[in-house]
Amino acid sequence: MIKKKINAFTLVEMLVVISVLGLVGVVMLTIFTRTLRGHNKAQILSVIKQNGQAVLENMGNTIRNADSILCPVNSSSNTLVINKGGIYTRYRLDTAKHSIISDNPVKTNVQETDGDFIIETCQPANLMTTANVLTDTNDKTGVSVISGSFKSEKAPGFKDGVTIEFLLGPGVGAPQSVAGQIDNVNFKTTVQL
Repeated sequence: MIKKKINAFTLVEMLVVISVLGLVGVVMLTIFTRTLRGHNKAQILSVIKQNGQAVLENMGNTIRNADSILCPVNSSSNTLVINKGGIYTRYRLDTAKHSIISDNPVKTNVQETDGDFIIETCQPANLMTTANVLTDTNDKTGVSVISGSFKSEKAPGFKDGVTIEFLLGPGVGAPQSVAGQIDNVNFKTTVQL
């Protein structure tokens, strides 16, 4: 009688192969996940920096061309109002809505004095009904204004200036696994008229 030798794997050999393949799969999944998170983190940081620089550039150009700073006068505020030839431009750091907005307020009451108009316009509670949003407010891919202020700078012998400072972070709806790894970015500059 001729005996045939059958080549087969034992149960132990099969379990070893399955374990090794499972371990390789876990390592590959970990590498893929970290790469994806790193890409998302870099993308969010890029959006934050682009938004911050665009806002600073927009405000800087408007302030440089302005005739006067109406508010803040002697303290810091979340509202900045400037005047250029009778046209008012107002900026507000709105942390409640996580955005930076601007508008051009005008007198609605002809009998209102310039002083009363300026005081009312500078009030943080004064509504900005026709505001332009300067930051990306998309919950997941945009930015969130954490804090900020405007401060007027008056020094003898120098033109008036404004110090702008604000802190931007990831959008409020950004995935916490990525947003938790990103530090908020501080933007600060001083612009003279």
